Amino acid sequence: MTEQRLPSVEQRILAILESGKGQMLEQLATFLPDVSWSQVFLAVDRLSRSGQVVLRKVSGQGYRVSIKQARPDA
Repeated sequence: MTEQRLPSVEQRILAILESGKGQMLEQLATFLPDVSWSQVFLAVDRLSRSGQVVLRKVSGQGYRVSIKQARPDA
């Protein structure tokens, strides 16, 4: 019997973000009910530090997490 690996929290977050224009950080946790807030926060932190996502402060609302767009060569 082969063991099937589940996608990591990071992979799941990237899949959520790829389907739209980004999500508020707090909203991401609602898409992952089996994952704790701390796990979501740490996964977003790792994705941000690795340059895969961008965090932008939205005045009075928190932070929006988006996939980092490739910059065209100048």
